[in-house]
Amino acid sequence: MLVKSFLAWMEDASAQERGEAVSMLAQAYLAGALGGDTPEAVEAALTLILDDPSPNVRRVLAMAFADRLDAPRHIVLHLARDQAEVSAMLIARSPLLTEADLIDLAGNGEKLALCAIALRQDVTVRIAHAVVEREEEKSTCALVSNRMAEISERDMLVLLDAFGRSARLRELLLRRGNLPPSVRHRLMLATAGNLGGFLVDGGFLDGKRNKRMLDETLQQGTIAIARGAADDLDDFVAYLRTTGQLTPGLLLRGGLEGDLPFIASALAELCDMQRDRIESILTSRADGPISAIVRRAGLAAFLAPVMVAVIRAAATLPTSERGKGLSLVVLHAAQAACASVSGEDAIRLMALLRRHEADAARAQSRLMAEELRQSVIAERGPVALLPLDIGPEMLRLSMMDDVEAEAQAEPAEAVAPAPLPAARIVRMRGILLDEPIPDLKSLIAQWKAENAARDVARTAALVEANRNGKPGRSRVA
Repeated sequence: MLVKSFLAWMEDASAQERGEAVSMLAQAYLAGALGGDTPEAVEAALTLILDDPSPNVRRVLAMAFADRLDAPRHIVLHLARDQAEVSAMLIARSPLLTEADLIDLAGNGEKLALCAIALRQDVTVRIAHAVVEREEEKSTCALVSNRMAEISERDMLVLLDAFGRSARLRELLLRRGNLPPSVRHRLMLATAGNLGGFLVDGGFLDGKRNKRMLDETLQQGTIAIARGAADDLDDFVAYLRTTGQLTPGLLLRGGLEGDLPFIASALAELCDMQRDRIESILTSRADGPISAIVRRAGLAAFLAPVMVAVIRAAATLPTSERGKGLSLVVLHAAQAACASVSGEDAIRLMALLRRHEADAARAQSRLMAEELRQSVIAERGPVALLPLDIGPEMLRLSMMDDVEAEAQAEPAEAVAPAPLPAARIVRMRGILLDEPIPDLKSLIAQWKAENAARDVARTAALVEANRNGKPGRSRVA
C-alpha cells in the first residue's frame, strides 16, 4: 500500500528526503493515482506532515497545494496559519481561502503573511481594511501597489495619516489613478508639508514666508482638486469642513478664480442648505440675499461686501475664462469693495488682493507672450537647419570654399583681395563660433572705450563747426 510504505519510510528519512516524498505523495493525490489507497487514507497521511518538525517539508506541501482548488481544505487552512516562511506563497495564491479566512489571517498573521494577503488578486474592501488596521508600512505599500485591490476612501486617508511621510507610499497612491478628491488633497498636504520642512530646515526660506507661500499654494491646489471633483464636489467640500480646511480664505480664493460651483457647494455646506437653493440666490439680482448667506456661513462682517462683489464679478466671466487661475476682473471688483471697508482686517485683505493682482497680471503676461511666440513660429514657416553632426571646423571650411569660389568668379584684370581670416568669414555670416564669451569686466571696459571715442568725435565736430562759423551742433549721433 502506498500510504503504509510512505509512513514507514518517513520515520528514518532526512528532511530533504521527506520533502521529496511529500511532493510525490501530494502530486499522486492531486492526480488520483492512489495505488489502491482511498483518498481519505492519503489525506490522513498528508495531515501528519503538518506536524513535521522541518519547515522546509511543510513548505513543500504548501507549494503543492498553493494553486489547487481540489486540495484538502483543512490542510490548506492549517498551512495558512503556519509560520510565514511556510504559508506566504499559499496565502497569496490559494483559491480555497475565503474572505473570512483572509480577514482572520490579516488580524493575526506575520508581516510576510500580510504582504501575501495584500498582493492577492481578490482583495476586497473588507480584506484591505483588515490589512490597513495593522498599520504596517510594507504590507500597506504592497496593498496600494496591487491595482486589483479594492481600497476604500477612508482607508486611504488612514494610510496617509499613518505613513504620509513615506515618499514610496505617496508615489504608489498616485500611480493608482482615479483617486477620490479627499485623498488627492491629503496627498497634496503631505507632500507640501515635507517640502516646506525641507525649505525651512535647509535655510532656503524663513518660517513666516514659507508658511504664507504654502498656504497660498495649498489653496490654489485645493480649488483645482474641487474643480475636477465633478459629482464628488459636495462630498469633498464636506471633507474639507470636517478637517478644518474650509476657511474664509479658501472661499475667497475660489471666488477670485471664478469657481462659482465651489462657492455654492461651500456655502450650502456651511449654511446647511440645499445647493440648488444657494445657486438660485447667487444668481439673483439683489445683493441683500447674497450678503445674508455669506454672514450665515460664518464669514467675518468686513468680508461680506467683498464676497458679494467677488460673486457678482465671477458670474459675469465667460465660461472659457473660469477655472484658469486668478481673474483680474474679479480681483479689481474685490479691491473696489475692499476700499470701502475700514479697519486693520480690510488693510490686510487689500494687501492680499494686491499680491494676487500682481500674480494674475504676471500669469496673463506670460500667457500672452506664449501666444505671440506660437503665432510667430507658425507664420515664420519651415526653417532650414544645419545637420546636428556638423561642427565649427566643418562650417568654417565650407565658408572659406564659398569665398574662394566668389574670388575665382571675378574678372582676371581685377585685383584679387587678400584672403580673409576664417574668424572674419564666420563673423560676416553672422555666426560667432570661435570667440570666447566676454566677462562683465571686459564688457564694461569696452563700453567705456566706446563712450570715450564718442566724446572725442563730438568735441572734434564742435571745434570744426566753430572754425567754419557754423552753429555748434554735433554731427555725431
